[in-house]
Amino acid sequence: MAENYEYGRNQEEKVARSLRGKGANVKVSPGSKGAADIEAKFPTGTKWKIQVKSTRGGEPASPNSKDLGRLKQSATKSGATPVIAKVTRGKITFESARSGKILTPPKRKK
Repeated sequence: MAENYEYGRNQEEKVARSLRGKGANVKVSPGSKGAADIEAKFPTGTKWKIQVKSTRGGEPASPNSKDLGRLKQSATKSGATPVIAKVTRGKITFESARSGKILTPPKRKK
């Protein structure tokens, strides 16, 4: 169990680094009990609340409906977009928790 937690935590850090590289101010939640694993605020003012899902192989599981509901509710309260970050074989995709559309982090302002 601890091994899976550590693996997931490493993937959260990977997503956080990727977002920081895109200019976001990123906070990784200290534990795994919150609605979001990561909060990101971009220079454009856009805010994301992110739940990270990862797998060592295959397709990462989607959050269950309870977790999804908590993520959406938490995002709504803080004016953020609820996002699912899926990490597969080192590749990160961001998906809207509301529409399922693939999202791209906002570009840095010139």
